[in-house]
Amino acid sequence: AQGFKTTPEQPEPTRSDCHGWGAHPLYHYFASLLGIRPASFGFDSVEIAPMPGHLVSLAGEMVHPRGRIEADLYFENGHVHGNISLPVGVTGTFCFAGRKLELQAGPQRVGL
Repeated sequence: AQGFKTTPEQPEPTRSDCHGWGAHPLYHYFASLLGIRPASFGFDSVEIAPMPGHLVSLAGEMVHPRGRIEADLYFENGHVHGNISLPVGVTGTFCFAGRKLELQAGPQRVGL
């Protein structure tokens, strides 16, 4: 609520500097919470294995060498449903709670 544009350096008294580690939470949002990671060399395939914890929804768009990976997911009672879109020429696997679903290029609905 102090209007910072970057991660604060320390608790009070604090200031906000521009350091590379300030972007670390953004990396983990996509790689850990949404679970989007390369599954093969060159990112030709992707694994999406979200770890929502207590969150009921996660959404985001990740830049990929061939376009964008988009995910809009909802979690309820140990199940997940939503939409995923992969760039042309990219395939993948969606994993949640020990179950897997194959992904193709383009928009698609997922549910496990």
